[in-house]
Amino acid sequence: MKTIIAGTDFTPSSLNACKYAAFMAEKLHCKLTVFNLFEAPLVHYNVGLYGISYAAIEENSQAKTLKVVEQLKKLFPRLEITMFISNGGFKKELKDFIAAHHVQAAVMGLDAKTRISKFIYGSEGVNIAGKIDAPVFIVPEQFKMHKLSRVLLAVDNTEKLGKTSLKGFEKFLIASGADVRLLHVRTEDELLEPAITSVKLNGKKVPIHVVSASDIQEGVRKFSKTESIDLVTIVSKKHSAFYNFFVESNTKKVAFSAKVPVLAIHE
Repeated sequence: MKTIIAGTDFTPSSLNACKYAAFMAEKLHCKLTVFNLFEAPLVHYNVGLYGISYAAIEENSQAKTLKVVEQLKKLFPRLEITMFISNGGFKKELKDFIAAHHVQAAVMGLDAKTRISKFIYGSEGVNIAGKIDAPVFIVPEQFKMHKLSRVLLAVDNTEKLGKTSLKGFEKFLIASGADVRLLHVRTEDELLEPAITSVKLNGKKVPIHVVSASDIQEGVRKFSKTESIDLVTIVSKKHSAFYNFFVESNTKKVAFSAKVPVLAIHE
């Protein structure tokens, strides 16, 4: 059985992301694993000795994570939920876990306090988007009424999407039962004429909507509002204009502008 993994540092944004992950796991018939990466503080003194109980820090992390799991089980009683804690490197721990389990996706939270807020674990949420062997859901803190009925796939219609990316996305659409909209944002600096007008998904041609906007974030935000989009999906390709979405500042702009979760998929 496949697994969805959700990270928490016990902040409101990460706890909201865990609830979204549980919602998604139940919808996609997956297990859920909640993880916490704790850090033992580094204390430097010029004189004297100072003792830190590593075991106490680990025990505290385990207790807090267990509490999150118990709260999720009350909300999703039919869902299988496990946890793991570690003090290892964030990206390495995720890669090792993904390699050892059938991971469907990773879910991270986005703090909504300010427009320049950071993802949980500093900027690690952005660092893993498009760089681990699993899609990454980035969930804004204000998206609390979790639902998934209509998905937006942002495309660059000057080139074709790879079959590998579409295969996983097609399975996601079938499992979730969500409707899909395709969007290409045409900016002022776009010189090439569109090469494709539709993409075949699950055997059906889906037209690409084209909107003009000052930047991609504005186009995605306006279209998402008009079409009642619940999830924005972006495919990362290094030679594509959408690769820039994985620059930290642009990823934040998309997440805040869309006001809905962003699903980052890489080829």
